[in-house]
Amino acid sequence: MNNQRLHLLVLSGILLATMIVCSQITIPLPIVPLTMQTFAIGLVASLLPVIDSFTVLCIYLIMGAVGLPVFAGFSGGLAVFTGPTAGYLYSFPIMCIVIGAILKYWGKNYLSLLTANIIGMFVGLIMGSLWMIPNLHLGLKAALMTGTIPFIIPGIIKVLLVVVIAQRLQGVVQKQLAK
Repeated sequence: MNNQRLHLLVLSGILLATMIVCSQITIPLPIVPLTMQTFAIGLVASLLPVIDSFTVLCIYLIMGAVGLPVFAGFSGGLAVFTGPTAGYLYSFPIMCIVIGAILKYWGKNYLSLLTANIIGMFVGLIMGSLWMIPNLHLGLKAALMTGTIPFIIPGIIKVLLVVVIAQRLQGVVQKQLAK
């Protein structure tokens, strides 16, 4: 294994651990808790190549599926994938692809990071809300009012944090990967 691949593997592990820790930073709300999961997804997608960020999020989901308590509230198991918030979980790898693809083609400057992460945020919120339609027997408007609207401002704050932190870490990451 070459040095670059080793550095990428270590960074992926660190970001996976960050994802697990951020999942536990939760403000409980009636149906959908406010968590730092999407903040971690933004970091993962902003710092890793697309395929690696997708892989990290798939590993995270597999860890939860086999019962490890990696999801919000230390939950895990297959039942989580059928609950009212499962649509958000399903959106995580897709968010990585969307964010990563935009950054791959637009570069990783401030505006690109901001745009990619805002688009990724909306992908996650909308997928999570759409899942609620059949799961909670809601109409589209009620699902969006439950699963998207209340999370836009917190989501933008998390995106701004991602952009600031990703910009600061980019140089270090690139330097390590260039070795």
